[in-house]
Amino acid sequence: MSNVIKGNCLCGSIKLAGHGAPLIDVCHCGQCRRWHGGPALGIKFDGGIEIVAGEENLRWYDSSAWAQRGFCGTCGSTLFYRLRDAPEDLYAQAGSFHLPKGLAIHEHIFVDEQPDYYDFKGEAERLTGAELMARFEAEQAGHSND
Repeated sequence: MSNVIKGNCLCGSIKLAGHGAPLIDVCHCGQCRRWHGGPALGIKFDGGIEIVAGEENLRWYDSSAWAQRGFCGTCGSTLFYRLRDAPEDLYAQAGSFHLPKGLAIHEHIFVDEQPDYYDFKGEAERLTGAELMARFEAEQAGHSND
């Protein structure tokens, strides 16, 4: 049986379920900082994220040529990030889930865009934007061979 962690937007009209083990990443890119007012604390579950209720309230914004950001059309909560080429592969905002204690940050991304007015402690891996894009390209190349 899969571990399920529940979540929701601020008003509760969109309900979520994260299946399996969660991984938390911190994104320091300029878009995330503008969208959140600070770095994005994203979460991905190895068994995926399910929108349990309220999908009709979900709105998507085309934030770049390759990605979209999802939010609640009722309360405005920022909820999701996804690549256009993989719309079923959702990355959510960690604060949207009722997470257990004891989780740690898995990695930081776009550290080359991080401003100097905040810092995170810890030993989590730190990737520049170029390093992350190279990873995405390698993953896409690997999928095209399947």
